[in-house]
Amino acid sequence: MNSIGTFGSYTQARLAIYASQAGLSVTGNNIANINTFGYTRQRLEQSSFYAGGADRYYSSFGARTGNGVLCTGVSQLRDPYLDIRYRSQMSNVGAMDAKLGGLEGIQAILDEVSDGEDGFGIISAQLDKMYDALQQLTDQTGHDVYDTQVRAAADVLAKQINSYANRLSELYNNTLAGYKQDVETVNNILSNIRELNASIRKSEIHGDNALELRDERNLLIDQLSEYMKIDVVYTEEDIGAGQTVEKLTIRLGNANPDADVTTDSTLLVDGTYAAQFSITQVPQPNPNFDPTKPPNGVDNFQYLKPDGSGTNNANLAQLIDSPNFDLTVSELRDINGRIQYTMEKGPLETITKAEYDVTGGKATSVTDPDTNITTITVFTKSGNQYYKQVYTKTPSEAVALDDNDLYGALQSERELLTEAGEYSTADTIAKTDENAAGKRGIPYYQKALDSLAVQLASAFNAANQGFMRNEKGEYIDEDGNPLVLDGTTLTTDIKLTDKQLEFLEANGDKVGFNMFSVRGDTDDAEGITASNISVSATWASGEQIISSFVRPSNQDVATTDSANILHMVALFTTKMDYLPSAVEPDSSDIPLFNGTFGEMWDNIGSVLGHDMKGTSTLLDNYYAASVTLDTSRDSVSGVDLNDEAMNLMQYSKSYNAACRLMTTLDSVLDKLINGTGITT
Repeated sequence: MNSIGTFGSYTQARLAIYASQAGLSVTGNNIANINTFGYTRQRLEQSSFYAGGADRYYSSFGARTGNGVLCTGVSQLRDPYLDIRYRSQMSNVGAMDAKLGGLEGIQAILDEVSDGEDGFGIISAQLDKMYDALQQLTDQTGHDVYDTQVRAAADVLAKQINSYANRLSELYNNTLAGYKQDVETVNNILSNIRELNASIRKSEIHGDNALELRDERNLLIDQLSEYMKIDVVYTEEDIGAGQTVEKLTIRLGNANPDADVTTDSTLLVDGTYAAQFSITQVPQPNPNFDPTKPPNGVDNFQYLKPDGSGTNNANLAQLIDSPNFDLTVSELRDINGRIQYTMEKGPLETITKAEYDVTGGKATSVTDPDTNITTITVFTKSGNQYYKQVYTKTPSEAVALDDNDLYGALQSERELLTEAGEYSTADTIAKTDENAAGKRGIPYYQKALDSLAVQLASAFNAANQGFMRNEKGEYIDEDGNPLVLDGTTLTTDIKLTDKQLEFLEANGDKVGFNMFSVRGDTDDAEGITASNISVSATWASGEQIISSFVRPSNQDVATTDSANILHMVALFTTKMDYLPSAVEPDSSDIPLFNGTFGEMWDNIGSVLGHDMKGTSTLLDNYYAASVTLDTSRDSVSGVDLNDEAMNLMQYSKSYNAACRLMTTLDSVLDKLINGTGITT
């Protein structure tokens, strides 16, 4: 006996027509969106319709058939594993792309591919010009004209170094502005994901899968993965009445190599709640604060208030961006700005009747003003037994990220702004990042240029200073008296010991002047950097010219001829130690480089080229891997015209067949109804 009635086959045909029509609609939608960026191929889900059970007329000898086909929904063709791999690879691409972009900006400034003319400001060429001018001065010692040529070459060299330093500062400011803009971009992405989560949740409650909204969300998640490493998890959330909806959770990826750090898995999105990023704010330090003295309320304040006055209370101080540009992840909030709370249920405890009577059985609620944690106690009774149960309502909290919690474009931009490489201070290495000495950003190249400026200024300033002596070659004091130490008269024809040099420094009549200073209107050389190195005021005004004598030392006998000019010429070929501590006092005393002025400048370019080569190679590798993964994703999720053409043929034939079934059934039943019992 058949399991469906006489007219049941009509249902089979009708459902078949509906299924074929729905399949054609889905296929048409795929074809229509073949060029839509981010669109995921959709598929009609079908299942066989079978009505189980038995009736009183059921016979074990009857042939039971199905009741047709049901369209259970429309789904997307996606491979979650490929999504995970692609987004992980995109964080690598984002990190290297941002880093390479910053290094290319530095390269555009420190460009030595030129002959030094037409305003290119080439340091190597100008060092050669100053060298040539000093060579000419060796035979013309004391002549203002040749001294002017040296001074002009030195002035151009100083201004070129200033130009490089100023352009690096401009690049730094532009990178900082870009970093802040990208933080805002990330915040917009997180907000949009939160809004899409809320819309998808509402759609699912009403029975719609909201596939197009999911496509938008996936695009945003892909964009987010370029800025930071993330972990994306999909779970089912129970909303009651036996119904569940999908819940999306996004956390920071486990980027920090320190296993003791947990902030690198901070929640960014939790369903309809999302966090926001901001640069960590710190109290503005007082530049005049003396750390060797205890802070006081009179003249040694630690911080500055918004009005510029001093304070030792960090809560009253003006807040500024952290010098390390660390990021803080805010508490999770919904679209309306309400903070997310988590509720923890404690065990059911037995209490006495007296304890129960104190509250009259009413629940109590207490909120801690410092933590905003609310403790709710619920009292119940059953017969002669009394109980209480404690619920703890904890708000979401902001999280200050560790130095290495991020990995992606944001982290690379931050490191471009903060990493000083070998110039990193001991405090930074100990407290912030133990690998800081191996990371180079814009500060490294700024300080490397400072090293060149400091070494250049200190070498020539020292060479251009000495002490007065009388006609006998005896060093004298300011009153003209010969300097005598332990019975020995200090003269130019003896090699001075360290003790004698110290005595001469303290008591001799000093002559000479600084050739380089911190500004063009002073002779002060304290605090010279690449951005402020200048020809000193005394030399620039022409009041004095370069000294011809050699400053005494415990190695050489001082002379009164033009040997000092030759000594200055020799400085260009003398290998010197460039110590990071000479620029950053709390940094390493191990020489960064040993070489001449020109070799130090070339070394800066070599280090930059090495960094760029390594970064470019990694970027190429990561990008190639991401393209491969994206192609694999597209082979699963993308729309292929050949596949859709096959589907069109398949659904078209099944539609025609279902219609033919309907026609056949109509003919058969017509014969059954109208032709039964009629004889011809």
